[in-house]
Order: sequence, then structure tokens, then C-alpha cells
Amino acid sequence: MSAVHVRMLAASARPLAEVLIDALRAGNTARLKRQTSSSRSTRDDDQLHLRLDDELDVVGDDTDAFQVLRPDEVAAAVLLGRALDHHRDMLAKLQNSDTIAIIEVPGNEFVDLIARLIRLQVVGTDARVIDDDALPKDGTLAAPRTVVIFKRKDEGKAKKSASDNAEFAAAVQWRSAIIGIATDSDRLLPPNLVRLADCRIVVPPFDGSAVAAVIEAITGRHPGPVDDELARRATLENLMIAVRADFGAERSLARLTHLLDHKAANAEPAPRLSELHGLGEAKDWGLALARDLKDYAAGRLPWASVDKGALLTSAPGRGKTFFARALAREANALASEAKIHFVATSYGQWQAYREGHLGHVTQAIRNVFAEAQKNSPAILFIDEIDTIPARGSGKWNDDWWTSITNTLLECLDGFERREGVVVIAACNDPSRLDPALVRAGRLDRRIHIPLPDIPGLIGIFRTYLGSDLESADLRAAALAARGHTGADIERWIRDGRRKARVASRPLTFQDLLEAVRDGEPEWPAEVRRRVAYHEAAHTLAMVAVGIAEPKSLSIGGNGGLAESGPGEMRSLTRAHLEKYLVVLLAGRASEQLIFGEATAGAGGSEDSDLSRATKLATQIETAYGLGSYGLICVGGETTRDLLLFEHLRNAVNSSLERAHAAALELLSTNRSTLNALADALFAGGYLDRGEIEAILARTPLHTKEKTGAPATSIQQPDTEPGKPEIVPATAPDSAIPASEVAGLPSS
Repeated sequence: MSAVHVRMLAASARPLAEVLIDALRAGNTARLKRQTSSSRSTRDDDQLHLRLDDELDVVGDDTDAFQVLRPDEVAAAVLLGRALDHHRDMLAKLQNSDTIAIIEVPGNEFVDLIARLIRLQVVGTDARVIDDDALPKDGTLAAPRTVVIFKRKDEGKAKKSASDNAEFAAAVQWRSAIIGIATDSDRLLPPNLVRLADCRIVVPPFDGSAVAAVIEAITGRHPGPVDDELARRATLENLMIAVRADFGAERSLARLTHLLDHKAANAEPAPRLSELHGLGEAKDWGLALARDLKDYAAGRLPWASVDKGALLTSAPGRGKTFFARALAREANALASEAKIHFVATSYGQWQAYREGHLGHVTQAIRNVFAEAQKNSPAILFIDEIDTIPARGSGKWNDDWWTSITNTLLECLDGFERREGVVVIAACNDPSRLDPALVRAGRLDRRIHIPLPDIPGLIGIFRTYLGSDLESADLRAAALAARGHTGADIERWIRDGRRKARVASRPLTFQDLLEAVRDGEPEWPAEVRRRVAYHEAAHTLAMVAVGIAEPKSLSIGGNGGLAESGPGEMRSLTRAHLEKYLVVLLAGRASEQLIFGEATAGAGGSEDSDLSRATKLATQIETAYGLGSYGLICVGGETTRDLLLFEHLRNAVNSSLERAHAAALELLSTNRSTLNALADALFAGGYLDRGEIEAILARTPLHTKEKTGAPATSIQQPDTEPGKPEIVPATAPDSAIPASEVAGLPSS
């Protein structure tokens, strides 16, 4: 058969990986026969084609005769089949016009392969499959059993396109089934597709049994046990190089082992946690834990004094796994008396255990905890734990997830009675977790990994550059890199070195800067000056009445940034909340004051100054009981929905107009200070706390607070009091997150 009908596939009693491999073998054989037949019809004297045709006649009985399977396709089939085994109910619905499904893959190299398998071997030949960019523009409806696939790869600077939701809406109106395929669905797929998905299918990464299955499918023989750690390092390219039918199973595995061991031996030494930069409080906590593990291993510290569980949180791509491995290396470097073992696992690996039935998955969880306990003292790292939804959350297969969560809780509680294992879990979205996982005695300490600040970025550049560019001032590169991670910096340095190597010369700072900017031109002077005033105005307003502590100001590759720490906590009266509005609008007010008119940069996106100010002003009226509507608290409604009511819209706009006027007055009164901050920021691109305080000392702020009138100032703290806050920005203007102010309730 050339394809497997989706309902037949769902009903198969065999493991779906085997079914998909057989379908691949049959489809590739038929395709090669057709190609051979076509070629022979025009070249009857070509003995090569005759021999090929003879060999194809025996494919399946003698795999050495001719290799019709590619290792990369087989690998994708093995991993996809294992994932689909847990979602057979959803699999049977993949052609339904109301189905929306997400398939998360372990890497970019899998995106196209999985999409091809879905197209050719899963949804069946009787279904029409198209990519989202090929949707018709004329509004016609889809034929029955049509599937639209949204494919997204992580390109490093991946951003959701403004048209993504529009394309998703068009697919919905086209009345087709919709499948999103990405490495990170939350970050890469259309937001509305993610929100409405009926099912999230996680394709697991390689483990030893998966690699063994690939080798067996290609060679016809099982290679014996394959080390899980070796398998985790394998890529599809490695399999394409090492595995071939005529090599046989043992030789293919030996080639793969040699290839990966050589790669590991030639890899640069991985850094310790103490050598990393830009991790904020996460580094401080990690270093303290490493010291505690050292003292525990030496018998100087009781286990009761060691943190037993923690939750690492951050947006995707900020290096949570890298942090955990660096922590383990730090602990081992300190604890010379005993080895601190590091055990890494994930739901994807549990799902790939044996046939992947529920009993196998729960056994895999118990096995990995037992492995850590056996090798204690140890750090057990669970990656992407938010893949497991909370019990009773209404997600697909809720009984399945409840069993998984209960097993995980059982293992976490068991470690309360056993010594020597610290459990660290990583997640992108803590709100997805079952609340029981983060209760006392489990993953009860939350550690946030921030984006690196400018000093942190400079340190990361210096670490990866080694002896290159030792005397260079890296501030310009750090400013251009703001908003990115250590992984991005490592890639840019690699790109710069490659360029220098091709030119047969040493790496230059210009090579590095061009790699970071990736072809993006430097801002014109007039744009930089406007952004400098915009950011300076935010900082000036923040500190005008001593509410916030300035940390830094910067303008760089992706906009402006005003960073601050929390100041004195105040009661959240209406007067106090309106000071937040003043700061949110101070950037736009500075443009009007200095340049005569404001740009559109203060608005537009959900993260913009105007959007956040509008949301806060709406909350004052409808959520906090401080507006003209009395004591009502409207929940569950978006700002956009609420502002459909004219009276509320007028009240919100009046609050914004008053705050904007107050910001103009504050900046006009302190114009000399504003000029001093903006000029220094324009000249250097970055001001640290000391530089900001020096400017404020030379040109002190004047506020109405001295005369008894309301002062206008605001802070923008993080979601947890005591943490440093960052004002995210998009070129050319920044936005202060009103919803993230310390002490400001969310709604």
C-alpha cells in the first residue's frame, strides 16, 4: 500500500511505528518501481535499470538487495508512531473538519519529515493536504477530508507573523482539519491555533530503543542494546551517515558510536555555572546549591538543610537545560570527595519507553527516579514538565494525564523519605502545572532565568570568545544582542569565526557585530535620539518620587530598554495607580515635548505603552473598584471587549489624557534632567545604575511633591516582589508592563 488510511491506522493492533515503517517501505518500493519502469521504457538497453527492477522485486525479503528506506524517514516514523500510540482517539479524527491538533517535534530537522509522514502515510491518499501558505484567497470551501498543515521552524530570531492568526482564521473558515507542526508550538504557531487545539502530540527525542529500531528497520537485524546517552546525542544527519542496509546492524551501530564519541571528544569543554553570565538570581541559587551538595557529600551538612526541589521557569530558549547541566558540573568541580551524578529526563523519554502504554510510561518515571536514587548524591533534571497538564484541566485524555501526575507526585513524595537527590524541573509556563507539583516539599522553590542584561551579555561574549578580541570593547555587540540568549551569542561567534576563516584572517570585532546584526542596518541618528529621549523619560518618571530604583538604560538592536528595581511599596490607591499611567505615557510625552509630535511607536502591539496604559486604566474602572462605575469587578472580559461600551471608553480615555498631561508637565519641569539623561544615552547606548545616579545628582529632579500636590512617578516591577524588573521594548519605542508592577493585582 502507498498510504495508510487514518482510521485503519488508529485501529491497528500493532505499534504504529511498525505500521508507518511498513507503509514507508511499500510506498518507496512502488515509487522506485515506477521510476524504473518509466526509465526502461525509453532505455530498454540499459542493463542497470533491468538489474534495479529485478532487485526491487525482492525488496522486503532481502533488505541487502536494495535499500528502499532512508534512516531519517524511518527515525521520524519511529518517533511519530510512538507519539501517536497515545493519541489513537485523536488520530481517527484527523480528517474531521473541526479537528485542530498540534505536533511538537524535537528539532527543526524533524518538521518537514513529520509533515511528509502526515501527508503521505497518516491522513491517507483520499485526503487533500495543503500548507497554510497555499490556502485559496477566494473564500471557497474545502473539499471533504482536507487537512491544512502549519509548519514552523525555529530560526533563532523566530517571531510570530502578524498574518499567522489571519491564516489560521482562513483555515478554520475553509472547514478543514488543521495540524500545527513546530519545535515550540507556543512560540512559533499562530496563538489562536494553540489556544483552540484539541490535542498536543509530543514527538519524543531519540533514546536507545528508538535508534535500535531505526537500525533494525534499515538492516533487517536488531543491533542489540544502544546506550541512551549516546542516542540523545544523535541527529538525523548522524543516522544518514552511519546506518546503511549493506553495513549490517552491528557495523552501523559501531559507525554511529564512533561518530558520536568523536564528536563528543572534540567538543569544547562545557562551562561551570560559576563561569556563566546573565542568569540573575538563578546563578546565585545554583552556586549555593552546589556548595550545599559539596558539604552534604562530605558529611558536613545534613540533608534536611539542602533544597530538595526547584522549578526553573523562563520563556523558551533561555537555557534552562544548559543551566542545569552547568549546575551539575559546578557541583562536581566543588565536591572532590564524591561525584554528583546528573540524570536528565523528560516526558518525551518516558513516553518512548517500550511500547509507550500507560503502564510503561509510569514505570519509566519510577525507573528514572530509582536511577537517581541509586547514584546519589544526584541532580535529577526533568525538562519541559509543563508538557503534563494539570489534572482536571479539561485537556484531552484527562485520565491519562491524571495517572502520569499521580505517579510523579508519588515519586516526589518518596524522595522526602530518601536522601541525596535534588529534583529540578524546567517549564515555560508554570500556570499549566498541576498545583500539587509545586507545593511544599516538592518543586516548591521557583527560580526564574531572565534574559541577560547588558553586563551579562558582555560576560557571555567574553566567555565564548576566549582569547579572541581580548582588548575589544564589547558593549556595542551586547547592545545589538539585547533580548537574546547565550545560545544566540555562541552561534554569532561561530558565524564570525567562519567568515574570518574563509578570508584567512583573525576574527575582527566587525565580523562579530555583523553576525549579531544579521544584515539589519544601524538606526539613523535621528531615530536613536528619539528612542534615547523616550527611554530617558520613562526612567525620569519612575524615580521622580522615589518609587523605583533605576538599574540601567539602553538602546540597541531591538529597541530601547529602561530597567529598574522595586522601590518603596505603597498602598494601591487610585492616585497611586494613576502614577503608573504617567510613567507608561512619559515616553510618548517626551517625543511630543522635544520633537513637537509623537510617533506611532508607543502603540500598536499588545506590549506597547498605550496598550498597557489602556489595560490599566480599564482595570481601574472595572476591576479594582476605584472608578466611576463603583464597586464592580468584571472578570473574564478582555480590554477590547470592555471598550466596546462608549461610557467606559470615555472614562478610560479621560484617565489617559490626564496622565499624559501630567507626564508632559513633569518632563517640562525637569527638561534639563531629561536632556542630560537622553544625551548620555544617545552617546553611549547604555547607562548603568551608577551613571544614571550621577546624572540625577548633577541635575536634581523637581517634583510637585514638595508643594503638597500629587507627584507623578511609577515603578514597573516583575511578577514577584524583590526581583529586578525589565521594561521590554520594540523598536523604536519601549513599553512598561503595567500588569507586572509589584503589588499591582492582576485581573
